[in-house]
Amino acid sequence: MQKKEHSIKNILLILALSTSLIAGQAKDFDFNITAAKTYTTDYTTEKPLTDEELRNRVIYTNLIGAAVVTAWGVAFWDYFTIDPVAGDEGWFGDDTKYGGADKLGHVYTTYLLSLGFASLYEYWGMNEEESMIYGPLTSWIFQGMMEIGDSFSETQGFSYEDIVMNTLGAGFYYLREKYPSLKEKLDLRLEYVPNFEGDADIFTEYNSMKYLLALKFSGFESMESSFMRFGELHLGYYTRGYDNYSAYDQKERVIYVGIGINVSEVLASMGWIKTSKVFNYYQLPYTYVPLGYDFDSNSYVAPYSRPYYGYTK
Repeated sequence: MQKKEHSIKNILLILALSTSLIAGQAKDFDFNITAAKTYTTDYTTEKPLTDEELRNRVIYTNLIGAAVVTAWGVAFWDYFTIDPVAGDEGWFGDDTKYGGADKLGHVYTTYLLSLGFASLYEYWGMNEEESMIYGPLTSWIFQGMMEIGDSFSETQGFSYEDIVMNTLGAGFYYLREKYPSLKEKLDLRLEYVPNFEGDADIFTEYNSMKYLLALKFSGFESMESSFMRFGELHLGYYTRGYDNYSAYDQKERVIYVGIGINVSEVLASMGWIKTSKVFNYYQLPYTYVPLGYDFDSNSYVAPYSRPYYGYTK
């Protein structure tokens, strides 16, 4: 069960990060005060596709994705070995397997895949209004196919919680693209610091990850021309000790607020436009000051007062 879960998330995160962050260079906004408000690149095929060709490519993309998930599940997992069943994974409780970190992982992965598919469709010639719909829709279908397959799996079961979080990820991408003012102000990011001493999968080790929303001061007109544009506020969540619990002395489920440096804005102001885009999706560690609350110990967490990976044995 754990092997399967890690394998598919490897595939998803590698695909999401590589495709989305590279392709997204042509879509993201440039907040450099000395540059135009929007930074764009000619990111279309040399020969424009007809409407029919474009429609067929979108259909084939969805069909191939569904076929790959199904074939992989039958060949390497236990898809279609039982009648469909529903699982009860829970949300963010202390009795869940990952304390809710996996649920935020679904939001983030679906969000990044939405960016990747939307960028691909624009490369093929789809207009932006349509790509912001079909990109997240394809991402949602791709993720949903795995949940359907899980329902026929003895070790998994259908998780409506995952479907809800996938929907949130796709929906957030759509809203962020639909309303540029929201995109200028709000990022969804992953913070990750590899733990090379652990034996867990680097892409799914929640003891090394944090998920957060960042409110960027650079997106507000009153601050975009001042030094304040380099600042931002964070609202984040992470867990420690739930994954591989036997190696930990205690569990942690921490929600936190923080004030930090907008690394993307700093790099953009230095002329590193393309590089800066990565940090709209990845949070650079130790560039902010957090204050948290741990629901497991019912205590406040002072800035950097605990081991990053949790209290290991």
